[in-house]
Amino acid sequence: MKKLSYIPFIIAVLMMSSCVVTRSTTKINKVSVGMTKSEISKLLGTPIFKNGDTTEEQWGYRKMIGEVAGPEEVIFLVTFDNLGKVISYETIKDHPHYHH
Repeated sequence: MKKLSYIPFIIAVLMMSSCVVTRSTTKINKVSVGMTKSEISKLLGTPIFKNGDTTEEQWGYRKMIGEVAGPEEVIFLVTFDNLGKVISYETIKDHPHYHH
């Protein structure tokens, strides 16, 4: 029975050493295909950059990922079709339209 008393402690240590979960990460996890530009704007705010053409547009957002001891900044990229609906999204290390 004494071994079971260590389980909450082990779980707490594992949770503290896992990836950083920020408010923006929680919001980014709510993004889905088919959302509108307005919905994305309300959820994530103003992007750090926008680029596109007549067929699609991309919005980029900063996202921090990694271990608590050394999080890394990446770009969360949302791509919209010409009707303003999300067709894809991904996290990338760097993007040519954004440099820190």
